[in-house]
Amino acid sequence: MGGTARLLSRFQPWHKYPTLVAVATLAGLRVNMRHENLFNTETDPQPLKPAPLPGSMDVREARTADGSFNDLAKPWMGMADARFGRNMPIERTFGEADDALMEPNPRTISNRLLARKEFVPVPHLNTLAAAWLQFMVHDWLSHGENNPDDRIEIPLPDGDSWPDGKMEVLKTLKAADRAGDVGRPQTYTNVETHWWDASQIYGSSLRRQILVRSDPITGMLLQDGKLALTADGHLPLDVGARIDGLELAGVNGNWWVGLSVMHTLFVREHNAVVDRLKIEYPAQSGEWLFQKARLVISALLAKIHTVEWTPALMNSPEGRLAMRANWWGLAGETFYRAFGRGGESEILFGVAGSPVNHHAAPYAMTEEFAACYRMHPLMPDDYDFRRHGNDATITKRNLIGVARGRVSDLYKEVDFTDVLYSLATSHPGALCLHNYPNTLRELPPKRASDVLTDLAATDILRDRERGVPRYCEFRRHMGMRVPKTFADLTDNKDWQKELKEIYGDVKKVDLLVGTLAESQCSRNGTPPGFGFSDTAFRIFILMATRRIKSDRFFGEDFNAKVYTPAGFAWVRDNGMRDVMRRHAPELAAHFADARSMFFPWAKGTAG
Repeated sequence: MGGTARLLSRFQPWHKYPTLVAVATLAGLRVNMRHENLFNTETDPQPLKPAPLPGSMDVREARTADGSFNDLAKPWMGMADARFGRNMPIERTFGEADDALMEPNPRTISNRLLARKEFVPVPHLNTLAAAWLQFMVHDWLSHGENNPDDRIEIPLPDGDSWPDGKMEVLKTLKAADRAGDVGRPQTYTNVETHWWDASQIYGSSLRRQILVRSDPITGMLLQDGKLALTADGHLPLDVGARIDGLELAGVNGNWWVGLSVMHTLFVREHNAVVDRLKIEYPAQSGEWLFQKARLVISALLAKIHTVEWTPALMNSPEGRLAMRANWWGLAGETFYRAFGRGGESEILFGVAGSPVNHHAAPYAMTEEFAACYRMHPLMPDDYDFRRHGNDATITKRNLIGVARGRVSDLYKEVDFTDVLYSLATSHPGALCLHNYPNTLRELPPKRASDVLTDLAATDILRDRERGVPRYCEFRRHMGMRVPKTFADLTDNKDWQKELKEIYGDVKKVDLLVGTLAESQCSRNGTPPGFGFSDTAFRIFILMATRRIKSDRFFGEDFNAKVYTPAGFAWVRDNGMRDVMRRHAPELAAHFADARSMFFPWAKGTAG
């Protein structure tokens, strides 16, 4: 299959073939990448020691707080503070330094190629799609706090209006050196668990997990297995945070109203699962109920992302079929419901429930995966909050006004249901050049130790600093066609001119810039209907299934015995629409006709 996919790709991009051939080609490309694009950065056979476990915990049937013991033979694999892996050959991942780090100047790229001139929306998506993306990313990865004592200065172009007159970026905190690292590229650690385990809700440490499970008034651990909510169903405030008014979550960095909505919905969903399990298993302890509910929520999130969110952004027959087959297999959902899994084949019966396989390297999130998920253009700069009954405006706020501790203030003025409705009836930004939120290009510091940030310039700098290859080399290592000219990169003539003026040589184009330019490309072939580039999609083909294929709780332990019959049925029978019906029933009429919860909902009408 891999050889056939390689041969077909020589003639034309996969999506230009008939649907079934296109999907088979994608499966073959994934086979190739599993062998050629997974690289281990750990140089110690036992790099981390898992934290001591609670005495009653059975790691065979529950996820640990720090992600350890998913792989029972290598308990450290995928746990918090394990290193990021790579999708590129290790020798090609040395970070850029000195003059190369600033060539071309990241601030110039921000000003001339990325800055939003006018908001370019995605008409077929709603803003919940942007919120969901960040909600998932917070589960998978974070480089953590940057190094306040080690900074990179970005020279300001002539006439630049940067407020401080000096632009500094804190360097990424490096992983601790080990003896086996000599002569190898610098590595970095993931402070969250690498697994698809809903750690953004539950935290990546036992301390954080206990915090989100504790009564917001007494501070005592809730004994019924539930997560903490206020009396009116909101997230409690994080009293230990350095930002006033910030809501509490397993991960609450870079907080904004979209994240608040997603966290609130799925904390409520966790508690609904607990209530269901209590009915079936009344004699079980609160700890048992919590652990089983966490398994269910983690799997439900993975299912929604696979069969609902990703197909919404890959709005084509090939994209929808490929992603649904990832979960249900080509045999399909109807076959699964009638007969269960028909065998071990991930192609026929889905990756979920197939045997675990790490392929060419121990499981880890990768630096290249993190780079491809730099999708900040999805974020609008301005927000209009409206009543769901008549679509009348309640208040308007900019992005800063719906971020950090200001979210909890917003709920004093706008009901949660109306906030959800407003996001579901507005649009995210398109992933293309000249559409990066200007609010994020002049982001105020969160606290005194931070710096004023141009996040667009920082995104460019981070890829160079962390050794992510530039666009052309990246595509070459993914087995893709490499553009020889700017006209090969994009068919937009204005962009061709701008790119040539700034980069001079197409080989110097940064990965982020290339993927945003490619979104308008016809020659290299971003698939019709796709919200992101084919280059980024290649990483997703590999890593989306890897997050399921490597995880024991989506492999041999994805069954009714481990999840309980009631819990396993909850995953099978529920999706985003069901979550919305349960926790925002007032909005059912608005999403009744929406093909996807991430497509625009119907607006309310006056009268």
